[in-house]
Amino acid sequence: MRQKLEFLSRQVSNIYEELDSIHDALGVSCNGCRQCCNTAAYNIEATLLEFLPLALHLVESGQFDCWFAKAQMAMPNDNCVLFVDESIKIEGGCSFHRYRPLVCRLFSASYVRRKNNVETLSCRFLKAELSKRIDRLIDAQTFFERLYDIDPYLAVRRRDINTAFREALEYVGMKLLLNTPPSLPLAS
Repeated sequence: MRQKLEFLSRQVSNIYEELDSIHDALGVSCNGCRQCCNTAAYNIEATLLEFLPLALHLVESGQFDCWFAKAQMAMPNDNCVLFVDESIKIEGGCSFHRYRPLVCRLFSASYVRRKNNVETLSCRFLKAELSKRIDRLIDAQTFFERLYDIDPYLAVRRRDINTAFREALEYVGMKLLLNTPPSLPLAS
């Protein structure tokens, strides 16, 4: 089971790395205000699959129990459980910026088609600059479809970011931690 989870995680991480490269090539950078993160979790949707890389990282780094407890307490009306408002990190207020989900990566690097309009996914500070570069932005729907192609079951249902994170931890916990046979003492 670990191998399957690691395989899925690597496929998701490959998409994330590609998006990071696209975002870097745009040459538009965030001012670090964190307003996009400082909102109720129900305003930020993600899937369980998007959090597999982070859930595995938390298991491997021994932080799983701590974050699982936090995720259990986080509600859809709360801010994202990973948001750290007082952070001074350049990359923003995410506790695990390297493992942030797809929607956070697409923000300020993509567009969506709504009927006959093309709308940039961006904050008010970057919208004008990104509108000038619309030809270099990526279609967000394409990346959601790519996630779905990795594992339709884990990518089909979008939830508020806190619920998606908690469910990813539950999924990994059940697949890895509960399926591990207990270590028995050797008879002497």
